[in-house]
Amino acid sequence: MSDLPGRNDPCYCGSGKKYKHCHMKVDQESTKDRLMRAAAVQFVRRDLLKYAREEKFALYFAAALPLYWHDYYTLETADEMSEEEALRFFDWYVFDYIHTNEDGREEPRIIDQYAQDRWDDLAVPQQPIVTLWRGGMAAGGYELLSYEGQLLQLRDIVTGDQYEVYTSGGRGAVEVGEIILCRVLPSTEYADKAEWSFSTTGAYIPRDEIGDVAAQLAQAKEQYLTQHPDADHQAFMRRHNIILIHHALEQAKLKGRPPVARLDPNRSDKKKQLIIRQMRRLRR
Repeated sequence: MSDLPGRNDPCYCGSGKKYKHCHMKVDQESTKDRLMRAAAVQFVRRDLLKYAREEKFALYFAAALPLYWHDYYTLETADEMSEEEALRFFDWYVFDYIHTNEDGREEPRIIDQYAQDRWDDLAVPQQPIVTLWRGGMAAGGYELLSYEGQLLQLRDIVTGDQYEVYTSGGRGAVEVGEIILCRVLPSTEYADKAEWSFSTTGAYIPRDEIGDVAAQLAQAKEQYLTQHPDADHQAFMRRHNIILIHHALEQAKLKGRPPVARLDPNRSDKKKQLIIRQMRRLRR
């Protein structure tokens, strides 16, 4: 609760007791647990991104970047991604990307390799976070059905499943009927708000650009399950959710908008990008 009474005020539960003799201790423990979970989430997120940048994943990164961005970003232009673009890419790269070797063998996801390599180094509160994220859903597309403040009612455009999601930033510019591109995970930091939350900042597809993207996914899923009858929906989405990204990029181009930040002459972080380019020249 955000507006708790003072120690000597009546408790909010209506018992007639002073707050300090009623729910204060329970609320203090709840706050302590929430802060501990938030710290664990923050550590794992940062450590996981650091792990994903290790040299052993250089081939992964080189292959994943143009795949996700439909060649709008490559190794040569990776540092021109905006902060939000980088966060969305790394979220997909760590949790969904499945690297295929030259011999056709699929490697474990980075999150799975992280769990195997770093498990014993993680603190007790951090281990459940990794387990939760490993079993989480692939990124997908969710229609915004309704909203109230920071609570969003969403529908998966492929399965039709519905989710109530808490997001600290609210719906942003997204209108009802439009599609949010994101990963929905069981809440950790906001478990007292809603069962689900977003893993990172999402993008969205405006209503007039949605087109046949749901049909594209349904067709791809049918073909995938024909070839892999034992696979489930999450396995399909990890291999094909880039259909959503490619569709959004193509629609932006058709509408005359820069598909990515590096093609936007009016991008908001131009000074930062100038410094990056200067540093790049110094390294040569």
